[in-house]
Amino acid sequence: MLEQKDHKGLYREIVTNMLEGVMVISMNGKITMLNPAAEHMLGLTQKDIGNSFVNVFLTREGTDAFNEVILDTIYEKEKVSNMPVDYMLGEEMRNLTLTTSYIHNDGEKSVVVVMEDVTELNELRDAQTALDKIKKLNKEYEKAKDEAIRANEAKSLFLSNMSHEIRTPINAVLGMNEMILRECTDKQLLSYAANIRSSGKTLLFLINDILDMSKIESGKMEIVKVEYAPEDLMMDLWNVIFLRAQEKGLTIHFFLDETLPRVLFGDDVRIKQIVTNLLTNAVKYTPQGSIEMKVTYERQAEGEIGLIISVKDTGMGIKKEDMGKLFESFQRLDEEKNRNIEGTGLGMNITMSLLRLMDGEMKVESEYGKGSDFTVTIPQKIVCDEPAGDFETIRSRREQNLSMKQQFFEAPEARVLVVDDNSMNLTVFQSLLKRTKMQITTADSGKKCLELVQKQQYHIIFMDHMMPEMDGIETLHEIRKLSNCPNHDTPVIALTANALSGAREGYLKEGFADFLTKPIDGDLLEQTTMKYLPETLIRNAMEAGEETEKDNVEMDDKKYLQYGISIENGLLYAKKDREMYLDLVRMFVKDRTKQDTIYQFLVGENMKDYAILVHGLKGNARMLGADQLADMAFEHEKQSKAENLEYVKMHWEELLSIWEKTLDGFEELIRTYGKEQEDKYAAVNSDGKDVLILSECDLAKVVDFLEDFETDQAIELLKEWIGRPLEPSMHDCIKNVLIALEDEFDEEKAIELLKEKGGMKDVI
Repeated sequence: MLEQKDHKGLYREIVTNMLEGVMVISMNGKITMLNPAAEHMLGLTQKDIGNSFVNVFLTREGTDAFNEVILDTIYEKEKVSNMPVDYMLGEEMRNLTLTTSYIHNDGEKSVVVVMEDVTELNELRDAQTALDKIKKLNKEYEKAKDEAIRANEAKSLFLSNMSHEIRTPINAVLGMNEMILRECTDKQLLSYAANIRSSGKTLLFLINDILDMSKIESGKMEIVKVEYAPEDLMMDLWNVIFLRAQEKGLTIHFFLDETLPRVLFGDDVRIKQIVTNLLTNAVKYTPQGSIEMKVTYERQAEGEIGLIISVKDTGMGIKKEDMGKLFESFQRLDEEKNRNIEGTGLGMNITMSLLRLMDGEMKVESEYGKGSDFTVTIPQKIVCDEPAGDFETIRSRREQNLSMKQQFFEAPEARVLVVDDNSMNLTVFQSLLKRTKMQITTADSGKKCLELVQKQQYHIIFMDHMMPEMDGIETLHEIRKLSNCPNHDTPVIALTANALSGAREGYLKEGFADFLTKPIDGDLLEQTTMKYLPETLIRNAMEAGEETEKDNVEMDDKKYLQYGISIENGLLYAKKDREMYLDLVRMFVKDRTKQDTIYQFLVGENMKDYAILVHGLKGNARMLGADQLADMAFEHEKQSKAENLEYVKMHWEELLSIWEKTLDGFEELIRTYGKEQEDKYAAVNSDGKDVLILSECDLAKVVDFLEDFETDQAIELLKEWIGRPLEPSMHDCIKNVLIALEDEFDEEKAIELLKEKGGMKDVI
């Protein structure tokens, strides 16, 4: 006990001599102790407070912050640490820092407030800070003053009579003039109208530049970030500049780093505006020679890149003394030499302003008389890290697609074999070529392909590259080794997700005739098919303009974005055929069982087969517009190919969650739009008609067709039967067989069902 008392005396001595103020308050608000330092800071003594409560401070002026901390600690149980507060001591405001905590004394809880007076320290800091701020503000003031003068002069000269409304009459003039161009037959008037259109568009372009500058100066220019595909941005820029360059006889080259992420997040509209300014200037100031645009990137923080776009020309170049004027408003360089070139002189100023808004930067290299090289770098976030592919391949195929939209062909006598382990891909392939009326046979593995190619000759074979057990390249090599094979010289087209440059050469080297990238483009598929079919089998069909439009009810695309699904994108892959799209969605939903298979590969640490299945999941999801799931599946494919088991295990639940969310969206889609197709094999009402009785021999006939790989004939016969009244159990059997054949591409399952129904289980 004596020792404890000695300790209490020691503690009291310590608290009494502390430089920091200490105040103890009971939980009912009574002040029970002040040490000398606290008395000095607060202007009170222990004698002054006596049995006072904290309300002794409440009536004192300039103690609001101090009171709030004390009361919050007592009543709200809010402890603080080094909280800065102001405290009025006499006529002087002091800066204190408060730290509060709790203690227990003789079974009662009290609040301890530790105070430190930092007034002098703050004054020293504030004095230095104030001095620094004054220097900085003086510099900024001079700079702001100069900028304000220039901005006001520009506004007074150019913006006094301009507003958004000025575009309304100009657009009206251009609109009415366009009607003259369409309807007038007088050549002289058409010539005048063409000049009006050209001059009107130039005027509108100049006004838009000035209004953009006005927005930037007033702080109203906004950066709107969205997901976008760099290849689309490149195509838009190509379309903008190609004709202008061609009219001047300039050569133009575009280059896209094929490993650039396929989907980015940023303001593509403003990026397009920046690069359009650079390309337009390059065309304007290049009398002859070439223009080159390169799009590359550099990795930055996790999930981010610096998008690098450079525009290089062989034009007039810029004098060293003019470099400083390049980004000033309303400046025209080498004015006497370039007086006939149209423009406001705002383009580069707007470009730099937009770059600043996007945290971007620009570098310029130029040699007068020889040309210039402008390079911008803009931070962008990665949405999908899948490679964008080679731009020339993308551009040429898009242009080919446009030309192919004019007409299509029919080839009812042509025989085509499609090999793919993914049943959905097989369905898509057949649907895309449906109007050609070709005879299409499918195989779901390299092994089955080898069986089929020895039985019948095909005019073309389409071969998926990435398949389990035996991939497409191995299968092709095995076909070429076969002796007396009717398909030894049949052209084989590779189906692959690889759109990188050099891919074509690689497949040609392996023996393929050509290759198509996934997801398959319907028009390009028809074009490729027509290219490799014998001409004697092809006949032209109706012009595209005469083709009847499909009766497609519009789907609410926005409703399904919450599930990571873009109906618009999915319908594009399905050639805007809603019925085909819904069929594919149903197949995807049925493939839910693949989740267990993929998980088993994960548990067994079988990264090779795991990669194959998530590769298929990626392709199916992308084809249906489920881009969020496709992006996640791609990441899993990439990591599993790299044997990164730790990543795959860590992110499996995330993949599964997105997969389930996507399935929920597709199920909702089917419930909303697919009701009329819920049962395309519905039973036919007999209406008193005789029920068709099928015998064991009838079912055996279908089995023979299937075992001889005559699947089309089997389906034709089954559909004939199900279109007539059947006994219920027989109807269900035929329905399940058709689902196995048309939706699941599982001939073995179909054969098993038929044998079981016909009592042929022992038949081999």
